[in-house]
Amino acid sequence: MFESTAELGKSFMSGIWSLFQIYVPGFSFTFGQLWLGVALCSLSLWLVKFLFGFAGGGGDSPRTGSTDKPKISEKRRKDEF
Repeated sequence: MFESTAELGKSFMSGIWSLFQIYVPGFSFTFGQLWLGVALCSLSLWLVKFLFGFAGGGGDSPRTGSTDKPKISEKRRKDEF
C-alpha cells in the first residue's frame, strides 16, 4: 500500500510541476520562472527594508511632539478621533 501511495504522490507532484513549465502567454518565460522572479523581488525588498530600517507604515503617530504631557486645549480634550 505504501508503494501505491508513493506512486500516487509522485504522479501528483509531477502533474503540479508540469504546470510550472507552461509559458506565460505573450512572453518567453515560464510560470515557474515568473514565480521565482516574484519571490526573489519580494525577498530583496524585505532585505533592503531590514538592512536600511525603512518603516512600513508603522501605524498612527501622535500629533504632539511628546506623549508624556501633550498640550491639548480644554475644548478639545473630549473630541473623538
